[in-house]
Amino acid sequence: MKRWLTILMAGLVLPVISGGLEDMQGLDLKHLKIPFYKNQKLQLLVFAESGQKQERLMAGYNTMLDILLPDVNVDKIPDGWQTKLYPLGASMPEVLKFWEPRCQISQAVIFTAGSSIDQRNGEVFGDRPVFLRTPMFDLNGHGFKADFNQQVIEISSEVKIIVRDAGLDPRKLLAGAPMPKNQRLIHAESRQLRLDQKNNKIMLIGDVKVIDGRNILTCDRLTVFLDRSEKNAGENKTSAEDEKAVLSGVTRVLADGEVLLRQYPEDAAKIATELQSSNSEHLEYDVRRGLIVLTGDHQEPTLTRGSDTELRGKRIELLRHEDKMFVMQNCRITSLVRDQRGMLIYARKISSDRANFDGRNNVANFHGNVVASDQNTTLYTDSLRAHLSQAQGTSSHQLELLFGNGNVKIVSRSEKEVADKDGKKVVRISSIASQQAELNYRKNKLVFFNAVKVRDQEASLDCRRLDLFLADRNSSGAKSKVSGSPMAAGMEGRNKTVTRMIANGEVVMVSGKDELHTDMLTLQFRELPPGVKPSPGMIQSGGVQLTKIFCDGSVKALSHTTYDRMPSQRILKAGNAMSDLLKDYSEFHGDVSVVDGNTEIHCRDMYIFTGASPIDEVIEDNVPQNGMGKSGDIDLDDEDLDADPFALDMGENSVPTRIAVSDTRDLKRIVCQKEVVLLRRDNKGKLQRAGGDRAVYTVNTREVVLTANRPRRPWLRSEGRKQFCDIIRSDMESEDLRGIGNVVVMPDDEK
Repeated sequence: MKRWLTILMAGLVLPVISGGLEDMQGLDLKHLKIPFYKNQKLQLLVFAESGQKQERLMAGYNTMLDILLPDVNVDKIPDGWQTKLYPLGASMPEVLKFWEPRCQISQAVIFTAGSSIDQRNGEVFGDRPVFLRTPMFDLNGHGFKADFNQQVIEISSEVKIIVRDAGLDPRKLLAGAPMPKNQRLIHAESRQLRLDQKNNKIMLIGDVKVIDGRNILTCDRLTVFLDRSEKNAGENKTSAEDEKAVLSGVTRVLADGEVLLRQYPEDAAKIATELQSSNSEHLEYDVRRGLIVLTGDHQEPTLTRGSDTELRGKRIELLRHEDKMFVMQNCRITSLVRDQRGMLIYARKISSDRANFDGRNNVANFHGNVVASDQNTTLYTDSLRAHLSQAQGTSSHQLELLFGNGNVKIVSRSEKEVADKDGKKVVRISSIASQQAELNYRKNKLVFFNAVKVRDQEASLDCRRLDLFLADRNSSGAKSKVSGSPMAAGMEGRNKTVTRMIANGEVVMVSGKDELHTDMLTLQFRELPPGVKPSPGMIQSGGVQLTKIFCDGSVKALSHTTYDRMPSQRILKAGNAMSDLLKDYSEFHGDVSVVDGNTEIHCRDMYIFTGASPIDEVIEDNVPQNGMGKSGDIDLDDEDLDADPFALDMGENSVPTRIAVSDTRDLKRIVCQKEVVLLRRDNKGKLQRAGGDRAVYTVNTREVVLTANRPRRPWLRSEGRKQFCDIIRSDMESEDLRGIGNVVVMPDDEK
């Protein structure tokens, strides 16, 4: 609320005129001068070029009412006949010329061409144009009534007012104060005006319009409350510095009935985007506190910015001097997002039970049932704190940081084409839930704390803490149509892309019939190269592609399978693991073990190869060799397989012919290194074991080769016998396990 709301008529003193005119019935008088007294002190002089007594009224023509300052020197009061008033909106030199002889004498001057004085009722009234001039404001109107007993002045119609800024006070300028560079004027108009001196209030009634620079207020009724005591006037000094003089004596302002307050931008070309306005049925302004309250009986008040942003609530409070705002109930904010051509893309919305905003620190707080949504994403939480940044030289703000506390949940919706159902689009839902969340867009990092749950139609992830790292999209990616990564729950935004995700503490990831447990899970992403379509799955869609997976600490992977037509689990354990999806390569380290039905494998290092990568090249780059070359020193094709004294039956479920790592990747080769042990219990319950330093399983040939670093050799144990050889080879077609080269068999005393 601006200063013009509180100065109207400030400083005007309406004296109570006591006594009456002598009985001069029918007598015509020239240069009439009538004094009025209150408590034996001169309060008012009425000057008229002529006057006539008509029954109980005195009719005055070309009348001027000179409202005097207290304890004025009577000898210095100038005559008021033929006084020429300056026009409304006159220049400051004209104003100063008029007030120079009067600023130490008069509080205000009222002029009208015709008036009537009611001696009995203490009233002066007229139906002609009326002109009021004071040092601080000027008024024109049509028709007036002054009730000296009730201390009320009413202007009947066509009220127009101009209020001068405190720096343009003629009394200060005539005393030697410098003329201000900016001569600020406030314009107001209404159908009627009522000045109630007894109750210290001024009312503008009907089609009220007040213009203060770039600010315009319109309403049905405007009421200004005054307090003229020196004590209260001194209290006003706690207000903002630029309001000390202007608002002196004003305590409260009320605007009622379709109250519209608009603030226009300095650049007229930005009206569509930066025009700010408030719309309410009631506006109350507490001057001393700088508090503006917007309410409504039938319609909630609103604040808007441009044509695209609106704030609505049951009760809105603004603290002007502190630049704060409070929405006490049912807060709702809507912001429209448009493209460069101005076409509407989608609407951002946020709602809460209540909210408060700190403009100085660019912080917004929302409390109770908070719901924030945009095109594809909805955030739910008990409370939300938003930090904004303002670009230098502009009034626009950008979201930097969000803190969610209590039952945080982010739900992302994305559409995808499906081959069936005639290629129709289906909506896919994913979500992230936690107890707290810190979404730092300035640092491109999103963090979720305590009881984190990520849910997708195809997978789920649970952990104690989840960190998402973002990056700005490149220019080509920013122009592409992106629906938002479900794993990031859409929070990466239209100009952000997820680059890395870290899940910490009791991590459990479930996808279909597969589970992954670990202490820490790290996922690395990249933007999809041009022409590459996103793969299905929770963690690669929406314009990003999963490239690497890291597991650190207590890795446990479970796959639910069928063994001998009975439900079973395939379990892999390791200390840590890594998977490179671009190279179709994974590795596991530590105490690695795989349990699949009746078969187990144990080793220190395991390497798994999938997809179409050149396997031998990857092995040479990533896997330490055993010193025997790719096939060792033995020519496997020339070796006599019948030289094996016994064979171990691996069974049909010992090693799968196809392992579906994902919807598009199949297992191609597994390499085990260091302290390799194979165990299997056959259908009769007999335990079969084999060991060495390296084992290689090739899926397409269904062959397992077990070797050892010389001088050690791989070994077999079964039915109390132990066998050493150069190579142990399993032919999955014949379902046996054979030792090849320099076979030595001996009794096995180990239980």
